[in-house]
Amino acid sequence: MKILAASRGSQSLHEPKEEGEALELVGRAERAWVDLPLEEASKAGWLTKLGVPSSALERALGREAPSYSSVEGWCILKLPAFTEAGALVDEGLSMVFNDRLIATFHPKDVRQLEEEMKEASPRFRVNAAYIVYQLAGRIVEDSHVVVEHLEADLMRLEDEVVEGGGGRDLLKRVLSRKRRLLMLSRGLWALRDAVHSLRRASPSFIDQELDARLGQVCDEVDRLMEVLETYKLMASDLINMHATSLSARLNVTVRDLTVAMLYLTVVATVIGFPNTVATIFGVPALAEAIEAHWISILIAASAVIPLLWLKGLWSLLKRR
Repeated sequence: MKILAASRGSQSLHEPKEEGEALELVGRAERAWVDLPLEEASKAGWLTKLGVPSSALERALGREAPSYSSVEGWCILKLPAFTEAGALVDEGLSMVFNDRLIATFHPKDVRQLEEEMKEASPRFRVNAAYIVYQLAGRIVEDSHVVVEHLEADLMRLEDEVVEGGGGRDLLKRVLSRKRRLLMLSRGLWALRDAVHSLRRASPSFIDQELDARLGQVCDEVDRLMEVLETYKLMASDLINMHATSLSARLNVTVRDLTVAMLYLTVVATVIGFPNTVATIFGVPALAEAIEAHWISILIAASAVIPLLWLKGLWSLLKRR
């Protein structure tokens, strides 16, 4: 548990070990930010002694999709958040807040908020709700980083498709990137809807400046969504290009096999022709003479025909 306490124009970060110490810190502060991992949510009951409704805590700790609601003048905002592995999860960050106190809850595998607590906005000393803007903005910034990495991955995969490499797992890697794009798009959409709901509700402590900043977050999410749509189309095009490339290579292979089968059919026919003649006419000597004659022709053809075919193929490739 961490507590950021602000009073008399200054703020300090604490890690109280006991409930009584936490209550004393928050009680003395003009503004306070309490951060608790969801795994320690059983220790959050003391917040009710500070005026947080128990029903608001229950909603904040419940496993619900990103959303906004309010209880007895307290706002409950649930947002998606990034894990340490860079995945955007719906059950990421829950907040219960008013203008004096904000409590945040998140799973331990979600990126921790210690850095944000150390660099909290100066406006926090006046209105604790400004932390909402700070945390929502951080999620958008993290999204930009993930999008940049996905862009680099897609560019690299595009080069592999064009060069005809990538092996059997190329399609799997493209689909994996497309799946991440879809999950990121869904998470950002939920974030925007939750922040929009907060703005529409317009609690008394959401002043004009904070509302404008939250509007900037929504606008930035809209721009990110447009970029994600472009990359999703790019991933779909890569899948189509890969399928076309495989089809072309398969056609070449089938053509080569067809030529080889025709050649082997001719060889088998030539070899079997003398025996067929001998069987029909009952002339073994003729069969032996014809066999020797055709075998000589076959040997010569076996040497010349492949060379002519390879020469024609080489000329075709040079023209391309």
